[in-house]
Amino acid sequence: MPIHRPHETLGAAHPGGRVSQGLVVIPTDGASAAQRARYEAYVAQRLPRTATPQGPGRMMFAPDLVGPSDWIAEQLEAHAGYQEVDEVAFALPFTFEPDDYVQILTDIATRLGPALGWQPTP
Repeated sequence: MPIHRPHETLGAAHPGGRVSQGLVVIPTDGASAAQRARYEAYVAQRLPRTATPQGPGRMMFAPDLVGPSDWIAEQLEAHAGYQEVDEVAFALPFTFEPDDYVQILTDIATRLGPALGWQPTP
């Protein structure tokens, strides 16, 4: 679910284009203790990739965020990159179970999205 945001600096440098950011966020509001532990282990395993540029494009990745929706929203609002984009797409991990995706998407739609100003289209 893309969340559209106003931008100024990067948008001015790319008139007519969109400035996007893709992030892995895993809200835990509705997660069980076992899910939270699995999510935290997943994020910890991926953290080293954020320390140095990756691939031929020397791309830098933001750390994945796992925790309550209010905390994730605070982290995003304080992040310089997030402040500059007009759209963010939340990516889902590839290796989780169907129940995990239901929980994550439900938390994004009902808690994290609204905390970031997103509203569903009627």
